[in-house]
Amino acid sequence: MCRAAIATVTLADTAADGNPEWQNTDAEPAETHVFLLSYAQVMQYLPEQEQRKVSGTEYARSRGAKFLGFTTIGIGETDWWLRSPGKESYDACFLDVRGAVGTKCVTEKLGVRPALWMDLSADRNAFPYEQQVQAKQFAEQGDYAEATALLDTLGDYAGSAALAKEYRYQQAQAEAASGNYDAAIALYTELAGYADSDALCRASRYEKAVAAQETGDYAGAMALFADAGQYADSMARLRECCKQQGISIYYFSADAVNAGVDTGYAKQNTISGDDKHFGWRLGRFFLTGFTRVTADENQQPVFIKTLGDSVTLWFDLEQDIDALNGNAQLSLAADANGYDQQFGIPKTNFGRGTLIVRHTDYQNAKNEPAVYTDYLLAKGTTGANTRIVLHEEGDYEVALDYEVQDSELTHITSKFGNYRIFLRFSIRNGNCMVYPFDLLTGAELQNTSVAEAGFSLDLARSRYLDINVRRAVLVETANGVIEDERFNRPAKDGDRYTQEGIYTISVSNRYTGESTTKTIFVGSQELLETYVRNGFSLERLK
Repeated sequence: MCRAAIATVTLADTAADGNPEWQNTDAEPAETHVFLLSYAQVMQYLPEQEQRKVSGTEYARSRGAKFLGFTTIGIGETDWWLRSPGKESYDACFLDVRGAVGTKCVTEKLGVRPALWMDLSADRNAFPYEQQVQAKQFAEQGDYAEATALLDTLGDYAGSAALAKEYRYQQAQAEAASGNYDAAIALYTELAGYADSDALCRASRYEKAVAAQETGDYAGAMALFADAGQYADSMARLRECCKQQGISIYYFSADAVNAGVDTGYAKQNTISGDDKHFGWRLGRFFLTGFTRVTADENQQPVFIKTLGDSVTLWFDLEQDIDALNGNAQLSLAADANGYDQQFGIPKTNFGRGTLIVRHTDYQNAKNEPAVYTDYLLAKGTTGANTRIVLHEEGDYEVALDYEVQDSELTHITSKFGNYRIFLRFSIRNGNCMVYPFDLLTGAELQNTSVAEAGFSLDLARSRYLDINVRRAVLVETANGVIEDERFNRPAKDGDRYTQEGIYTISVSNRYTGESTTKTIFVGSQELLETYVRNGFSLERLK
């Protein structure tokens, strides 16, 4: 029933509407939608006493309404009020359990039988039932957008909310089938958790990525393949997009080791021939978004990044984790009480593989490890976080801890095994620049600039440069003007220099072999100014 069909009525009872045996007066007019019947209306619409019997509801009885228990009409009759005055002052007219007219004090607890007038000329299209029928017709015609829009206005009426979800699901499938992946992804995202919407959303992201790759939009395809994660051949396609864009790829050669069982993944045993992990690999890590790779003194890789690079660590899962090495008896287990001894990770639910990344900064301070539990999910499921973007310079330690379960009955004594892939690498900025800033104006100083009040150094967050600052002053001697060196020492970010002199800033990047030199003059003495004007040649000052 629609509210629009409930008519507004004006109650203007007169003495004639009450019981003629009692004294009645005219009532003040009142406008309402729901009301109690008057004595006159009961006589008009319910002339037979049997028609006036009403069965009491559980709620009415809980509030004190009288009832007779189980009777011929089912639950049991109850007294109910009318709106007409009763026989005495403070009384109102009521109908008792037999349907007879009586009078009671208005403080008594009786039932009520609300009434309303229906406007049968009201537009039925505004009724929820009619709207739901219309929504179903829209859906049958394939117009799911109209169907869901109509159902959304009905709230929870007769399962409308659930029906709207189902129609959105069908609309998403139709959009994906027609190649409108953006619309499909938006709908599946809105339906998160409904049926297999999450898996189908990833499928749509994958198909959209494939379409972008095939049209040459490799950057867009890369972002979409990254969102799809471990889905079908998304990682292989992502690597191909990297090659097409000239983005460097580095494959880590770290192999898995047998880490024992419940040791905190602390052991480093070689995987031997009788090991359940022998002869196959789970996958491999690779890195993208760097400019050059070199090695440090320990032969660990050092990745050089420059402006615009986005260094990203990926893991390419090469196995179906529900059937490792094609063996349905071998799967990746959910390690519910995993912990990591090296990184100090306490017992927690590692899920199906946990990735741990720890960053050590230029001050050799180890940051808290970033822990990604349930990192390896089955291909085609949602939430597999395959990429880690590494923004900061520094040294990185990465461990992938996972547990393998062997369900073969004959292997009951070695049902579980813990394994680990561990790697180290470093990231360094590839620039070889230092930026001097005038202490007085705050402006950046170019090579050979003069700063009367001095300058400070800004390394632009390049923390691994070797910087030396040499200060010299001009001294007049019997043989002419000479440069007298006063210090030559290492410098660091934020150092300030205010003494008069000629400053030579030497910067070198040990990882690229590049070097830069800048000269800044501090002070305003006449001799120094002359030195600047004459092109820095001491011979010209004689």
